[in-house]
Amino acid sequence: MTRKHEAAALAARGIDAIRDAYLTGGSDAQRVAALIEIAGAAAALARTVARFRHVDRVELFELVSRRSDVLPVLGRGQWLPTMTYHVPAPGKRRVRRRSNTSTAEVPVPAVIQPELFADVDGAA
Repeated sequence: MTRKHEAAALAARGIDAIRDAYLTGGSDAQRVAALIEIAGAAAALARTVARFRHVDRVELFELVSRRSDVLPVLGRGQWLPTMTYHVPAPGKRRVRRRSNTSTAEVPVPAVIQPELFADVDGAA
């Protein structure tokens, strides 16, 4: 497992909790407000740890799925309206087998970060 995958695995529990909060929320405004609160708290904690532990930004660029998020989270940049993106569901690819009897489709992750708005059973 690569270091990038290890970082994504650490984030997976938090993303699941965020997904639960999003799915159980009331109005869209309440959901967005909750996501802003969560993002603000997470960014503040990330800035604190990065500042006091002297975390190298270059190392962070190698560990995250979206490099453009690193500097805004650390307070060295800003998010732009164009920085909204869809996290696609895992793709599929065909795997060749030695026998010609059948082909199987194996899920291949399109991105490392799990899909935020997928149902718990994995559907998008």
